[in-house]
Amino acid sequence: MLLKSRPVFFIAIAAVLSFAAFQRNTVWMGRAAIWLDAAQKAPLKARPHANVGLFYDMAGDLDMARDEYKRAIQLEPDYLAPYGPLAVIYGKKGDIDMAINMLLWAIERLPGKDPKFNTALGVAYRAKGMLKEAEMEFQEALRVNPYYDTAHYNLAQVYEQIGLKDEALKHYRSFLETAAPNP
Repeated sequence: MLLKSRPVFFIAIAAVLSFAAFQRNTVWMGRAAIWLDAAQKAPLKARPHANVGLFYDMAGDLDMARDEYKRAIQLEPDYLAPYGPLAVIYGKKGDIDMAINMLLWAIERLPGKDPKFNTALGVAYRAKGMLKEAEMEFQEALRVNPYYDTAHYNLAQVYEQIGLKDEALKHYRSFLETAAPNP
């Protein structure tokens, strides 16, 4: 009797394991699904929440993105990855002062320089009409990475606004030379 029930037992185990593998493989179908799954399984870790925020951000759901970034910061205040994107969301929603404060706070704590943070701060300053401060941040971004196309473009716009046409043209050219080609 024991020998007859063995094949049924192994078939049942194989069926259960196959179903579990199928369910797990559906998680790996997309990066968003991976991070949503990671955030569910590790709700007290900042990185999965920051990455879920990034996917909501890319999908245009700024409120959900903001909530995920804020959750990541609550969980791990020294994890700097969500600060930049959260500041950009504040800027998009019109709270430029909050964006500036958040970027200033993060820039002070960055272990290495990141031109994206300086460029984001420059954009926020420019939105407030603080063109001299914006210029300084874009220049700082270019000191860190002279090939950072976004900083060249934004610096060109500031120079154009303040009437320095030759400087603007120089940075527009640098932007075109450093920008990644679109396929």
